[in-house]
Formats: sequence, structure tokens, C-alpha cells
Amino acid sequence: MNTVTEPAVVEVRELRKDYGRFQLGPLDLDLPAGYVTGLVGENGAGKTTLLKAMLGLVRPDAGSVRQVGDGQARPGLDLGGVGVVFDHLVVIPEWTVSQAGAAVAPFCPSWDAGLFAELLTRFGVVSGARVGTLSRGEGSKLSLALALARRPRLLILDEPTSGLDPGARYDVIDVFAEFMAADDQHAILFSTHIASDLDRIADHLRVLVDGRLVESGPLPEVLERHAMVRGPSSALPASARAAVRGLRDVGGTFDGLIATQDTAQFGPEVLIEPASIDDIVVRLSHPAERSRA
Repeated sequence: MNTVTEPAVVEVRELRKDYGRFQLGPLDLDLPAGYVTGLVGENGAGKTTLLKAMLGLVRPDAGSVRQVGDGQARPGLDLGGVGVVFDHLVVIPEWTVSQAGAAVAPFCPSWDAGLFAELLTRFGVVSGARVGTLSRGEGSKLSLALALARRPRLLILDEPTSGLDPGARYDVIDVFAEFMAADDQHAILFSTHIASDLDRIADHLRVLVDGRLVESGPLPEVLERHAMVRGPSSALPASARAAVRGLRDVGGTFDGLIATQDTAQFGPEVLIEPASIDDIVVRLSHPAERSRA
């Protein structure tokens, strides 16, 4: 599923990786220039596998990843123009923070040492500290500083705020917003479980379930396509049960996710409310009915 019409920074086509017990794809994915794209799905949905396949860290069985503008397809991205933040710090623990920057710099043609130092100060990460002594939150901030100091066009983020307290998360989201404002050709692919972060910054949403994209589009449109429905079980017509995704019918009441176009199937006793990102992810990931008397 892919509904993007804006010019893309990256085009993924027919990407597939088969592990036997789990298969990613085949899927198509476009990352539009000038936008933040949120990638969401439950644990095991394939988010990290997708990111690693895009980066060439996992060899896909089929498909291509094309960085638009270079005129060719390749099994991964040109990392010279990509900043990457994973949910764990990929730096030798014995290095100091400043040594980590010095080690990365020679591989980054656009490395900005001044920006790296500025971000460390802004994030409160001590340049002389040993990497192995950093807290998880400090490690996340170091990863982000290393990624941004590359002066990338594209940021690929895998749970970049998971180790941060709420205040620090706000600061980091502000940095992402500044990155996007600096150039209308910048783009971010932001994989996260923290829906509130996407509420603040995401323009587009991609929902991954069991290795497949099941929902895609501008975030407001995705939210408008879905609604939550709840009410007494007696008010749920048998003819409407199939329209409810992730239906829970417990203790005489029911709730679930519906397409907004199906609201006319429900009567006045049923409450229909806007769906959140979490509602969409959970109910599309578990669409089968769950009932208990």
C-alpha cells in the first residue's frame, strides 16, 4: 500500500526478506521529500528488518532501494547522505565521546565538527566521557549528534527517543523539526513505539503488520479513515461484526476499529470516536475477534 504523490527521496520496490518463520514484504515504500514519515507496528512486525534492508545491513532476497536523484537502483542507500540512529549505540565503549566523533568523521564527506560539538553541549553529553559509561539516554543523544553532524539529507531513526525522559524527548523532537525546516529536501523515516512523538512531528504514516504495509498515507488522512466504536453488545448488529477490526466483546460491551465509511451500520446506542495511532496499530495487528462472556 503506497499513496504518496509528492517527490520521493527514497523509493523501495518489491522488497522481500524471507527468514522462514518470518517474511518481510514484498512491499513498496516511498519517503517523500520534505516530510517526516512515521513507521509503526508492534514488536516483530519487521520495522528494524526493513530499515536494515534499506541500509544494506541485511541483504534482501528480492527488490530494490533507490535513492532518487542518483539515476540508479542499489541494494541499499548511499550512506554518505544518510544519518542513522538505532535503538542502541553502535560505538566502541572504550572510546571517549570526542574520539567517537573523530572516528566517524573521515567516512563522512560533509562532517561538521562544529555542529557535533554544539549538539553535545545542547544535549548535555560530556565530550571526554567514556562511551561505555553513558546512560541509555546519553547514548541516544550521542547517536543523534553523530547522525546530524554528517549533514545528511535523510535521517533514518529506529526508536531514537526510547531511552529519554519526557523533557529530553521534547528537546530531541525540536531538533528533528529544525532539521526539517533547514531544507525542503530533507526527509525523516521515524520508527517508534511512542505515538505521542509522531503526533508532534509526523506528516505521513506507514503501518507494518507481519511484514506487510497495511496502511499508508498522510497522517491526517490515515486518522480520518478510521474510527473507534464502542457500546453494549446488544447494540452490535450481526451484520456489522465483520466491519469491526480487533473486535473485543467482553462482559456485555464491545469495542473495536472501523472504517469511517462504515459508521452508518451502527445505531444511536453506539459511541463512535476518533481513532489514535495506537488504536490503529493495535487493532490492525490483531484484527480477529476476541470474545468472553
